Amino acid sequence: MNFLYSLATAVTPAPEETLAPGVAAEDVTPGLLGFLFTLFMVIAIIFLIRDMTKRIRRVRYREQVIAAEGTADRDASGSEAPGSPDAPRTALHLDKAVDDPADRDSTWDHLR
Repeated sequence: MNFLYSLATAVTPAPEETLAPGVAAEDVTPGLLGFLFTLFMVIAIIFLIRDMTKRIRRVRYREQVIAAEGTADRDASGSEAPGSPDAPRTALHLDKAVDDPADRDSTWDHLR
């Protein structure tokens, strides 16, 4: 057992790095094309992250506006507003009950 442990932890010398005949060291580096591709990917990811952050902020602001409108409506009428958390789910603006199936938007049905 001790032999297997020492065999697994033994340091082996690194083999000399030799290239195939006719291949230069510059040929095995990514070069300018690899750098440009990496730069393109970094720039694309930066734009995607900025766009995602903007969209998330927009959703949060909409939620705050709906909550504020619901609070104002509830204060004005004295009853539950459609956007209030205590109101039934079918009373929300996005989840209105639709009687006619032709008027129903089925875009997000796969998420329910």
